[in-house]
Amino acid sequence: MIDNSVYARAGHPLLGEALAAAGQREQLVACGALAIEALFLARNARELETLHGRLTRGMPWVETDESVWRLALRTQVELGKVSERLHRRPPIDYLIAATAHRHGLGVLHYDRDYDLIAEHSSLEFESRWVAEPGSL
Repeated sequence: MIDNSVYARAGHPLLGEALAAAGQREQLVACGALAIEALFLARNARELETLHGRLTRGMPWVETDESVWRLALRTQVELGKVSERLHRRPPIDYLIAATAHRHGLGVLHYDRDYDLIAEHSSLEFESRWVAEPGSL
């Protein structure tokens, strides 16, 4: 599953070709949480429509159902029990991690929050950096 931290950098010279190839092989998967976060970054109606089309027709999707919402909520509580401020990860990251867990997928990201969620919760997913932290 792809996170917006990667999707937003798809045009980066170090990522563009590799992401395009992975997309052609249908190795990238999206969900509603990714779409909501990605569309937030649109600067105008035209860009919003273009992004919406790419996200809804450009890659396979997996469902974010009620069980995913419950997993995300449980995970946030789990992290809060580990450390006083650890639960303060972006809500979308909890949803994407829970969706990946539910569907047996990894998360491709450029965001330390997924490492923290994977390390300190009962969710099982591969937290995979698209590039070395700090390199993009």
